[in-house]
Amino acid sequence: MITKLHFKKYSIKDFFIVLSVILLSKSLYYESYGANILLVGFLFFLMLITNFNYFKIDKIVLFYVFGMFTLLLLNIDTNYRSFMVLINRILIAILVIYLITFERFSKAFIDIIIVLSVISWFSWLVILLDIPSFLPDFTGIDDRPLRNFIFFGVWENFINYKTFRNSGLWWEPGAFQIFVNLAFIFALINKVITIKKYFIFLITIVSIKSTTGFLVFYLLSFIYIKQSFSFNKKNILYLGFFLMLLSVSFIYLTPFIYDKFDIDSNSFVSFLSRYYDLLVSVNMFIDNIFIGYGYGSQIEKAIPYGENLIGYDLYHLIKPTGSDGITMFISQIGIVGFILIVPLLFPKYISHLDVLDQIVISISLFLMFNTENFTFTLIFTVLTFYGLIKNKINYKKRIL
Repeated sequence: MITKLHFKKYSIKDFFIVLSVILLSKSLYYESYGANILLVGFLFFLMLITNFNYFKIDKIVLFYVFGMFTLLLLNIDTNYRSFMVLINRILIAILVIYLITFERFSKAFIDIIIVLSVISWFSWLVILLDIPSFLPDFTGIDDRPLRNFIFFGVWENFINYKTFRNSGLWWEPGAFQIFVNLAFIFALINKVITIKKYFIFLITIVSIKSTTGFLVFYLLSFIYIKQSFSFNKKNILYLGFFLMLLSVSFIYLTPFIYDKFDIDSNSFVSFLSRYYDLLVSVNMFIDNIFIGYGYGSQIEKAIPYGENLIGYDLYHLIKPTGSDGITMFISQIGIVGFILIVPLLFPKYISHLDVLDQIVISISLFLMFNTENFTFTLIFTVLTFYGLIKNKINYKKRIL
């Protein structure tokens, strides 16, 4: 998968750094083998390989960090343990964007996710045949055991109830789709998407069975169509076949998507949990509009608030999990949080694309990061910092 051509575009060191960013963003390795301690170790590693004689931080990044720190320290309800972990992530992100250009970062990211995606398809075989693993179980974010197959994990309930969903190296399918769709976005940005890569992403998204994941993938597919197909006779046939396969995939997932909104379905609980997450965050933002209710204080503040807003019994029956990453971030930070989120949703690294493509990518990023709580992860911080700086992307337009 990782060809010699790609290694000319990024080094082995780059590859290791990007792989580390991926694995330290709430993967099963992160959750099972040290969590925030691993972040400290990664920071020391980056410091060792950084030549500080030539080290320079972009002014806009410094301004962003200073503004965020000032805002957090003004709020006495800020959770300082979460604040210290944030400082660690910020230092790592500063070194990452110094050591690797966005182009090299994104191309290494694509290759890594393609490999993880293809191998993760075997998780369906594990579920079907109840294949055991002789390795110690992974431990999910909620302490659930997942069978350890090195490149992917499988939740025991998926095996017991024959639920054919692919979680990859994350605790649930919805988290995995973020990385698959990010790889798709990066391939579109660099204009290195091919039919082979597209169908690897498509098969993986179908195997994940995430409503948000497929919706985002469907939106991004329109950029791929626009980039890749000119309207001649040959390409119209390609386009027709391509749209047919995309439609078949949508039809296949339709019953699963419908279940999310069916009040009699178990999947409805997932939808309702996310709805309550959004409801709690919006109401807490209104009540603490200027400086928020406190960064990292979801357990101390949001849970009691939600119990009062929704009702104790109903709250604990549905169990909101704080999955609305962006709206929760803004409700914790306050109204300035809208500004702090701009580099993630409207990053400079997409500025070379058409306006319509930029809008689709921005909507996709919002949907992805507001249905899973990744605002407290390394990938969120790294992408925000890349979004602040101008990275030149070199590409050759691919002709089918």
